[in-house]
Amino acid sequence: MTPRERQLATIRHEATDRISVDAIGIENVPQVAQYLHIPEEAVLDRLGLDGRQVAAWTYLGEKPPAEAGAAVSEWGTAAWDDYGLAHHYPLASAATVADIEGYRWWPDAARYNYDEAAVLARQSAGRYATRGPYWKPIFCQVCGLMGMEEAMVKMATEPAMFQAAVQKVSDHVYEYSRRLLDACGDALDIYSLGDDFATQRGLMISPDQWRTHLKPHYARLFAQAKARGKPVWFHSCGDITSVLPDLIDIGMDVWETVQLHALPISAEALKREYGKYITFFGGVNTQRLPFATPDEVRAEVTHCIRVLGEGGGYICGPDHHIKPDVPPANVVALFDAATSIPHHTGASANGLLYSLPL
Repeated sequence: MTPRERQLATIRHEATDRISVDAIGIENVPQVAQYLHIPEEAVLDRLGLDGRQVAAWTYLGEKPPAEAGAAVSEWGTAAWDDYGLAHHYPLASAATVADIEGYRWWPDAARYNYDEAAVLARQSAGRYATRGPYWKPIFCQVCGLMGMEEAMVKMATEPAMFQAAVQKVSDHVYEYSRRLLDACGDALDIYSLGDDFATQRGLMISPDQWRTHLKPHYARLFAQAKARGKPVWFHSCGDITSVLPDLIDIGMDVWETVQLHALPISAEALKREYGKYITFFGGVNTQRLPFATPDEVRAEVTHCIRVLGEGGGYICGPDHHIKPDVPPANVVALFDAATSIPHHTGASANGLLYSLPL
């Protein structure tokens, strides 16, 4: 099977020649390349990744001026806000809905370089399963504009203001997604989106707040992709099990990223409860990767495949970015273990699927 065929069949819960593998991001590619004695551009193929991410990253419109020499995004926020560590929130002092709606720097979804994304998608089309845009969040973007604490306070005390900001961001993401889907066409196999609203102990907001303020917006975005025949791949970290049925209900096909160590249920229970509805991506604990031995990594990969991969519907990989402090030997051990486990050939999703010979 080609990587594309393998990953798309996995999402459909059909039989494959081996487990599909992928990664959100591998941040130590140069070290892995040196370890393997291969060029950096050959690393993803050597590790066996079946998918590639594409997006229109370049904004061609006017950007707000930098604050005190710091880089600023097209949103007027810090160019990189690492979950509340930035100190520039342009809507932190907004006092009314009119302040939100009249904010000068709402970016124009028409001003991104979608040709850039289309070229990347066409380069990968046919061989790899292409997905995008990935990180165009709603909740996280509102937190970046208001500050996380202020956004949470507004949600609880002035919900109309919070919802006004959510609506503006959601409308932007919807239009951005429409233009990306138009530009890439059939070269984009999967609509992927990311947003984080949980910790490793559960949601940052109540499930009812999530359903009120966020679920309708994800539903609209998922429906747009479904209307184009695209499966929906959704990234959300931590323990989101309290709203996992909601996400399934509105059309999520792949859940990235499954941090098994953060969930209140076992891997077996997760597979039993939800495995017939969605494909899981992740599972291998990246927080342990810097400290594990290659043999321990291989054992964890084998366990994840045995439990989450039984009957299909599992893309094996690290449960978050592989950071620079992970030994290259552990990176290679992870992907080599995943790609070396064969499958029995089984019937299609309408019959009995393969079982894993573990």
